[in-house]
Amino acid sequence: MELTDELIRSLKNLYLGTDRGVLDCLSEIAGVGGFDDVIRRSQLQRFPFGQCYVLKLDALIDSKLAMGGAKDKLVAAQLIAIKNKPQQQELL
Repeated sequence: MELTDELIRSLKNLYLGTDRGVLDCLSEIAGVGGFDDVIRRSQLQRFPFGQCYVLKLDALIDSKLAMGGAKDKLVAAQLIAIKNKPQQQELL
């Protein structure tokens, strides 16, 4: 199958195998929205292999809650606990 512009536009999700694992290319993220919404609710992170946008914690929580599965709800609860954890001040 040839990967044409028309085919790409028709896909909701595309999973690409890379030497670092599977790269999920999603047309939208439940609870967050489409591309512009995702970028707005992300931050650019730099890694040794390059840079990419990563969802901010609130957006990730919204996404997990929107998914609604048992595992997603558990992860959302854990992320909310992390978000609400008081910041620990380091002893000097």
